[in-house]
Amino acid sequence: MRFAGTQGEMLRCLDMVGRAVANRDVNPILTGIYLECENGQLTVRATDNEIGIEAYVPVEGDQPGRVVVEAKYFLPLVKRLPAGDVFIQELPEQQMIEIKAGTGSFRFQTMAADQFPSLTVAEPKPLLRIHSEVAARMIKQTVYAAQKDQGHSVFGGVLMEYAEGELRFVATDTSRLCFNRTAVADGEAFKMILPARTCIELQRLLPSDPDSMLEIASMGSQVLFRLENVILVSRLLEGQYPDYTRVIPSGTETEIVVPCSELIAALERAELMGKKGPAIVTLNIEEGIMRLDSRDAELGESSESLRVEQNGPAVSSAFQVRFLLDMLKTASTEKVRIGLSSGLNPGMMRPVDNDDYVYVLMPVRVI
Repeated sequence: MRFAGTQGEMLRCLDMVGRAVANRDVNPILTGIYLECENGQLTVRATDNEIGIEAYVPVEGDQPGRVVVEAKYFLPLVKRLPAGDVFIQELPEQQMIEIKAGTGSFRFQTMAADQFPSLTVAEPKPLLRIHSEVAARMIKQTVYAAQKDQGHSVFGGVLMEYAEGELRFVATDTSRLCFNRTAVADGEAFKMILPARTCIELQRLLPSDPDSMLEIASMGSQVLFRLENVILVSRLLEGQYPDYTRVIPSGTETEIVVPCSELIAALERAELMGKKGPAIVTLNIEEGIMRLDSRDAELGESSESLRVEQNGPAVSSAFQVRFLLDMLKTASTEKVRIGLSSGLNPGMMRPVDNDDYVYVLMPVRVI
């Protein structure tokens, strides 16, 4: 194997796949980066058997070949190389590769490339295509509600389903639920549960180019996401996702409309009143005024008011401040609608201009 490319293009490719490298030595080959040069294209691949990422970059090469090189040394080296041309060749007799850039020359031991797993072990079945920026927005507005550190539990994942011309994303940690949908034509019906990590890594790869398209395909117990110059393959979570339609209230007693920026600022101040646990804020709505009260027995208390548009009777309900902020910071709108009911009935939040993004959260009991 021998080829030449630019440091910038190679680094872009390596940055895309680097987070899929295994960080434990369960299987030493998975701590490496797979490099394959053929027909003027360099393929770069990494996987930890949970997710796998494969990216492509054009190069000039006159000798095809493939090697695996240890990631934790190769990636930092490429990042530190000077801008410009990079020359890489395999030294098969020494079981090494040589990297030359500027006045520097570097050699690394290689591992057997035929032991590195392929990402597409089954024929992918195309399901649908969606604009990349739409997929990125839907992930951003959903994944934060998945339960953290839940291993293979369905609550640690995001439900992705397509039916009746709609692509839907749903996530819940049982204290709150995000629902997001968008119309997509010409898709095949499916339902799958993505690990939250997969969603985060996919969002990182998705370009903001409005013309970029994301293809979604199934491979049995895996899902494949394909962009122009990169693919991501992930295992799916097994289990039955709860019926989220039963969680979304059909309505609430009172609805208010409030500017997002003002509410975010007030909540960030209220969040300071949480010394040993999550800060709790009580929203008291009456006569077009929302009063935000927060207190901590060992720290102090805060109270401030915002003018809101109110439709319905006076109502009071308490929530974790962080849960409110999570939604508001992804709403991408000037104002948000908040529906509240008395007692311990769930609250509901939506952007004023988007009924396709629904956030349901359970109140907390304040003693």
